[in-house]
Amino acid sequence: MFAGDEKATRQLLERYRRPLYGTLLRLTRNPADAEELFQETFLRALRAGSRFDASRRFKPWIFTIATNLARDRAKRAAHPAAPMLLAPEELPENANQRIEHSWNLRVDLSRAINELPDHHREIIELRFFEGLDEPEIARTADIPRGTVKSRLHHAVRKLRDLMTTEETA
Repeated sequence: MFAGDEKATRQLLERYRRPLYGTLLRLTRNPADAEELFQETFLRALRAGSRFDASRRFKPWIFTIATNLARDRAKRAAHPAAPMLLAPEELPENANQRIEHSWNLRVDLSRAINELPDHHREIIELRFFEGLDEPEIARTADIPRGTVKSRLHHAVRKLRDLMTTEETA
């Protein structure tokens, strides 16, 4: 696919660096782990490039590699990761009140997402942060489409409950 084509490799790195690293950061909750897994993802993609089916989309394929690596890392982890909050530079540039309100919502949402079980957090990440559709999520997570629908439904309901609980607290 792109083996030996330095320009194509650079373009892929530039295009997928932020979204892939962001996904790995939210899944691992650790910047060093996310960076390491990002590099490992691209190394594996480069090595397996000749096996990539060019009739399929690249994004679900590379995200499958990344989420599998993150899952494997989580299985090996002996301790839970600390919650990852969103950085201030991710906030929209608006008036102070809007920034504060937006920040509070994002922090609350980030905390709520971090409270979800791994299998629900992964589905939320792939659907809402990466924009994958249900068939792509099913292939990426290697689960049936019905399981994707069920997990997505339960994860959204749990998030709604968690966000409602935080608002009343």
